[in-house]
Amino acid sequence: MAKKKKFHKKKAFTLPLAAVAGFAPLAVNTLNTPGGLEPKAWMMTQALTGFDTRSQKFWWPNLYKGTIPIMAGLAVHKLASMVGINRMLASAGIPIIRI
Repeated sequence: MAKKKKFHKKKAFTLPLAAVAGFAPLAVNTLNTPGGLEPKAWMMTQALTGFDTRSQKFWWPNLYKGTIPIMAGLAVHKLASMVGINRMLASAGIPIIRI
């Protein structure tokens, strides 16, 4: 008797929404910064590191514009994976989305 070949479904691309949503405040703040490349780079630097390169000082509230939402999104994604929400979404056949 010949053995039947097992066919495995190729893993499709999935997008972790919570992790991507963490980047939204950084993108909005950067795009809403008036001026050219220099002010936008300044905005991204202070939002990701908390250090204001113009005043040469560290300021914690700057992190609320970038780093803290990114970390919160990654934490929500990790928690959803641990609880099993992402597995439920995959078994339900929802194609691209994970939390």
